[in-house]
Amino acid sequence: MTSPTDLRVAVIGAGPAGIYASDLLAKQGVNIDLFEQMPAPFGLIRYGVAPDHPRIKGIIASLHRVLDTPTIRLLGNIHIGEDITIAQLHEYYDAVLLATGAVADRDLDIPGENLNGSYGAADFVGFYDGNPRFHRTWNLTATHIAIIGV
Repeated sequence: MTSPTDLRVAVIGAGPAGIYASDLLAKQGVNIDLFEQMPAPFGLIRYGVAPDHPRIKGIIASLHRVLDTPTIRLLGNIHIGEDITIAQLHEYYDAVLLATGAVADRDLDIPGENLNGSYGAADFVGFYDGNPRFHRTWNLTATHIAIIGV
């Protein structure tokens, strides 16, 4: 019979879901390798909202404490499917947990949604937060804008 300390689990995605799952597994004595495609962890908390907001800083501090757990190893800037495949992970780990987040906006299905100058929140917040995945140059000289949703 295998004890928890013999188990090795790959968790793909170092956002809140992946980190919390890693925390629960680590508390059971499981060894975790936490894979993240971005250079920094925290997913939506880091790249999807204003990271300098006081409440967000508190959440990041909590997630950081989890990453300081000796049985959790963070491996950043690794692209699953390019740098390593799911099949390769299954050869090395007892289990592979997918905890990837949403990286794209949903269509609103409204007139004008695809017009030039119409952008989704993911693009803008990615730009605002310095997400290296977004390379858009923004025209910030517009005098009339509309924001849909809050």
